[in-house]
Amino acid sequence: MKTMKKWNWKQWPVSQESTRHQIEQVLHSNRWAITGYWTGQNSMEQQFAEKFADFHQVDYCLPTTNCTSALQLSMEALDIGYGDEVIVPALTWVATVTAVLNVNATPILVDIDPHTYCIDPQKIEHAITDRTKAVIPVHLYSSMANMDDILSIAQKYDLFVIEDCAQSHGAEWDGQKAGTLGDIGCFSMQHGKVITSGEGGALITKRAEIYKRLDRLRADSRARIQKTDLRFGDMEIVPNEVVIQGNNHCLSEFQSAILIDQVNHFEEQNKYRNEQALYVNEQLQKISGICLQTKYPKNKTITIYSYCIKLDRDIIQKTPQEICAALIEKTGLGTFFVHPSYPAVHQNPIFCPWTKKRYPPEIAKTESYWRNLQFEHAERAHEETVVFHHSLFLNDREHIDYFLECLTSILTDAG
Repeated sequence: MKTMKKWNWKQWPVSQESTRHQIEQVLHSNRWAITGYWTGQNSMEQQFAEKFADFHQVDYCLPTTNCTSALQLSMEALDIGYGDEVIVPALTWVATVTAVLNVNATPILVDIDPHTYCIDPQKIEHAITDRTKAVIPVHLYSSMANMDDILSIAQKYDLFVIEDCAQSHGAEWDGQKAGTLGDIGCFSMQHGKVITSGEGGALITKRAEIYKRLDRLRADSRARIQKTDLRFGDMEIVPNEVVIQGNNHCLSEFQSAILIDQVNHFEEQNKYRNEQALYVNEQLQKISGICLQTKYPKNKTITIYSYCIKLDRDIIQKTPQEICAALIEKTGLGTFFVHPSYPAVHQNPIFCPWTKKRYPPEIAKTESYWRNLQFEHAERAHEETVVFHHSLFLNDREHIDYFLECLTSILTDAG
């Protein structure tokens, strides 16, 4: 391999001069939260909500503190709680499952499609009982779940569908954006996401009655009042028509301002990432022993969040952990950028509901119960998959070629 200069990789998040301008507007606005007072202008939170709703061509968007709170609020708005079951994939970030626990419902894990890494619709149908109230498909890494089959099953059994879109901003299924196909779509704006404010989240829905409940659940049972009734210094979020107990899940004005700027730059960045990913696809297909994450034909517009390569362990003897360690050593990148797939939820050390007294024992269950569950494909993903962060695809072609050179040498080295 050629000796080259020290490589300066594209960092994430990416900020612009426009980002600083947005933050400064909040700094000098005298309003840093939607629970602050009316200043005569729409809050940044409301501006972001309108922009994100327009982006998805839906009527309603509600910003939240994070995607976990978005998922929790979704279930509360749909009156899901104790005694109910919610079907979730066995391969996802643990927050999808802990959100179910947080409303005292029972998460029912099912296995994934080994090619897309998304929940297997056939396994969903087998897991349905008379207590099942909803399914949460997760659009994982760079692929969307099979929404046609999932929606058909949901209609057949009268189930709600809550899309976990934490990793799929802007992806499309048959021309409809992720998050718009189910009853509610939930998004993450955490540091690593393709649209980020460090922490943050959002919900979208087409249904007014769901939005009305979400609005009150998100702000301690308070809701926004008509601006025609406001004077400078008045509270815009008030306990008006209290119908349901809420909690505080409000996004700050600083985060909302950043997200407005992030949405403005998203499509340009996503187009560039996808172009680079197509090039990487072509190069990696030349290497024996690896295959790429599959997309369903209707998932024509994709979002690269985490780019996955799946190893044929009969050909490539190294483990994902060994490959990642070697890549980090060669490229100078860290574990934020290169890492194995998630462990299956039931095997993830940080999934340990039995340690929390807030969960009823019949829901938290025991360590032995969770750890002894078996989901073949979800478990194998951690043993045979390497994941690259989307920001790598914002680098120029010279950086991409160097990364591929490093990866190829590691994969093809028999030692």
